[in-house]
Amino acid sequence: MEDFIVSDLLRINGVVNAALVDGEGFILSIANPEIEITRDIAKIADIDLGEKEFSRITITSERAILIIDKLDSDNQLITWCEQSCNLGLIRKNLDNAVLRLNSYLGN
Repeated sequence: MEDFIVSDLLRINGVVNAALVDGEGFILSIANPEIEITRDIAKIADIDLGEKEFSRITITSERAILIIDKLDSDNQLITWCEQSCNLGLIRKNLDNAVLRLNSYLGN
């Protein structure tokens, strides 16, 4: 089920890739493993959201926008977006994906 939720994110205009990783940085599900930027996903998963008051971090670079969502479990949803994407639309869809993942992984 989590594979479908993660892969559905690729249907959103501006989303390049998405992955679900566990607390150790191991990939549980990835939308498109063929994309080169996914090779450093373990480094991205090292960003600790654990003790912070927020559940989402957005990192903007010259090439892409990276969004990291902390789930109720120890997992993280990591989403890569194009620099010129509609961030509001993507965040709205990510809110829905996070709710679905929390519901599924909580059972």
